[in-house]
Amino acid sequence: MSLVFTPHKIGKLEVKNRFVHSATYECMAEESGKVTDELIKRYTKLAKGDIGLITPGHLFVHAKGRASKFQTGIHRDEMIAGLRDMVGAVHQNGASM
Repeated sequence: MSLVFTPHKIGKLEVKNRFVHSATYECMAEESGKVTDELIKRYTKLAKGDIGLITPGHLFVHAKGRASKFQTGIHRDEMIAGLRDMVGAVHQNGASM
């Protein structure tokens, strides 16, 4: 079996294989920065496709740090629920995030 299909530990995190999806800009959030169902579906599809570790996309942490419209935000408490749902969907489908 190829090494890429074997589990690997990164610190305390065990990843099911060595396929990693790096952070990208999806342009799929609401204008406010909230996670959308489309964004959750995108990450769920990656997890179902056996990506072992998914790094969430280009998020802004402060309103002044926003790079573009429809960028996902993590700048206000009201963003947490959508981000939690996104991470939960990824975990339910066997990937780490």
